[in-house]
Amino acid sequence: MKLQSVLVLSSLGLVSACSGADPEAPAALTCRASPECAPSPETPLCDQAIGQCVALPPGHPIGVKDGSPSSVALVPVFEPDRKREPTDLDFNPERPDELWVVNRRDDSVTIIAKPGAPDGQAVRLRDPAASHFMDRPPAIAFGDAGTFGVCGDSDNGGNYFMGPTLFSSDLAIFAQETPDGLGSHLDMLHSSPFCKGLAHEQGNIYWVFNGHDLSIDRYDFAQDHGPGNDDHADGEIYRYVPGEVLGIDEAPSHIFYRAEDRHLYIADTGHKRLLKLDTASGRIGRDFDGSEPVVTRIHVDGATLTELVPPGTLETPSGIEVHEGLVYVTDHATSRFHAFDLEGRPVRTLDTGLPAGSLAGFTFGPDGKIYFGDLLSSRIYRIDPIL
Repeated sequence: MKLQSVLVLSSLGLVSACSGADPEAPAALTCRASPECAPSPETPLCDQAIGQCVALPPGHPIGVKDGSPSSVALVPVFEPDRKREPTDLDFNPERPDELWVVNRRDDSVTIIAKPGAPDGQAVRLRDPAASHFMDRPPAIAFGDAGTFGVCGDSDNGGNYFMGPTLFSSDLAIFAQETPDGLGSHLDMLHSSPFCKGLAHEQGNIYWVFNGHDLSIDRYDFAQDHGPGNDDHADGEIYRYVPGEVLGIDEAPSHIFYRAEDRHLYIADTGHKRLLKLDTASGRIGRDFDGSEPVVTRIHVDGATLTELVPPGTLETPSGIEVHEGLVYVTDHATSRFHAFDLEGRPVRTLDTGLPAGSLAGFTFGPDGKIYFGDLLSSRIYRIDPIL
């Protein structure tokens, strides 16, 4: 069956879990194909019109039915002890059953082991120097070799000495004291105050949504300096499209790097749109000033920035992920999830039923399901589509 047909059926509520030849199943839900339908992981839904089991439709992580709150189950996988304001989360690739959450209210990380499982556990950690190296973090992204990146949505008390930070995910290192009082950070570079979003590219290279210069910045930490040190001299910083993006105070502006097309997908929150930046485009321009010695601090001029979803569809886009060829986005103003294809055409929408202002960052788990934080309640949820 064609996927377009599945989408139409699901939007009308005509696709259901395949019941095979169960004599107790209602007639409308019984697959009538010959040989009789046997549901499988590849074809779990029954198309009632033709009596055949079919694959899940595009955008199914946010539901297969009508997009109403009742079309999915929001399963709490973590109940907070107090308000933390989780802005983003990511699974640890070295320990895939660990979900790491960054909290902007107290500059902390919550690590949830086996989220949603009966024996799941959680621990909250805060680096000794988090007030600088993880100040109001809007985002987290795991990198290579047991590391992760964060950034701070602040101006460091007025001197604007802020930017992305590299940490170790080794719990014998992360959040441990070090001799010079600089916390456990592995590296930090300082040319992006009021960071609104962050994404990993490769190695120690990260992209940053710079809320101060209204730009997208590419950082290469090169060789990290080890826990609690401060030699940043090998760093490289490249600035793209200054003045073209706009953040807001209430919600992060997340970004996502897709290696397949070398595009950076951007929630341009303040302009109410989605963008994609061709990171392979552009030419080296002039240097710009900074507060520390680095190898490179330079503009990249003429990079191709494309409006993927123009204003009018989204009110306050915040979280963004690209998964299986679709762009998933949260709308902070409406607490809805949206899925678009890579050309910006709408595919599916989910109204979570949560209050306005709940949604920010989210991630896909090893199970293919979406996990997200609720800024208002500080709960962490998993989306279970109802078939």
